[in-house]
Amino acid sequence: MRLLRSITVVIILSTFFSVACGKSSVETSSSSSAGALTANSAFNNMAAKRFARHGLNSGGAGYLNEFVRPEVRGRLDEEPAGDTDGGYDPGAVSDASGSSEQSQPEAAGEGQNEEPREQQSTAEDLPTGAARLDTLKYSWATKGFGDAVKANPTTNGVIVLYADENHYDIERLMGFVEGGRNRVAEMSTIGGERIQVVFGGYRSLPQVELWVVPQGSPMPEFKADDRSKPSEPEN
Repeated sequence: MRLLRSITVVIILSTFFSVACGKSSVETSSSSSAGALTANSAFNNMAAKRFARHGLNSGGAGYLNEFVRPEVRGRLDEEPAGDTDGGYDPGAVSDASGSSEQSQPEAAGEGQNEEPREQQSTAEDLPTGAARLDTLKYSWATKGFGDAVKANPTTNGVIVLYADENHYDIERLMGFVEGGRNRVAEMSTIGGERIQVVFGGYRSLPQVELWVVPQGSPMPEFKADDRSKPSEPEN
């Protein structure tokens, strides 16, 4: 009788121990799966990061005039000459700026904040004529942006164009931006398909925003301007 009772107790304890171990394994497995799911979700939900924003018509250069819509160009041509943009002449700008700097000596203590800029862009370093204009047109298409995209094989780049579609021919302006994209891809030795060019909507001043987008992340949020509000100064 005692033997039978001992066997019964052993069976009950063994059953209880097996159930407890099984429950612990299930909880551990569930916890690991939940942790992996959380980690994957965090990776997939990484937000796009803006790399830079550039104005396309900074410095008053008129190289975007060729993208003005024909009907707008016709209206501008009919306006008095004093109210129209005479276009951009790199040589004239260069000569004018050079003579101005020579004829107006700098007062003591003035212009100290501009010294690094002058050292980086001396007359000998800057290209002249058509080459200088080409450099200005694509000054926003930097190798640094391409390198940021190239740094991780799972990331892509997005260039968002903002402009006034009533003033500019957006299709042709997009072609211009795509040309800058190709330059970035070539300088950084990556495929051009890794950088997408999209139109983000209206802004009174034409701009491009450069974004680095992780794989699985949504496109950057487009932030067009309100046409009814005055434009902000271009930076």
